[in-house]
Amino acid sequence: MINKFTRMLLAASSALWLTAALAENPGHQHHHDFPKDVDAFHAVLAPIWHARPGKERSRNACAKAADMEQLAKGIQSSDATPLVAAIGALQSKCKGKLADVDAAFFDVHEAFHRLIDAPAPAAKP
Repeated sequence: MINKFTRMLLAASSALWLTAALAENPGHQHHHDFPKDVDAFHAVLAPIWHARPGKERSRNACAKAADMEQLAKGIQSSDATPLVAAIGALQSKCKGKLADVDAAFFDVHEAFHRLIDAPAPAAKP
């Protein structure tokens, strides 16, 4: 017979396993209410950012850097200047050692969050 402690331990470890499995599943999607131009950028950034950090993620970030730059430059709903600058720095790191890419990719992610957390620009009269 399984005692209460063992049942509780089994339930807790099962919950942790399930949570970890969902967090690492690249097919797991979360939804946001972004303007279309921001959402297009997010659609490229998110799968790479949510992948396990390491060489493969860094290679993928470099492979998609030009697409991210083009999409960031196309953002009209917010000021994407800092995001474009962060992507430029990422592209520079991609020309060097792969080990240096992750920090630059982190900066792109942070610039994206500053963009989406910024207040919406005032509507022009």
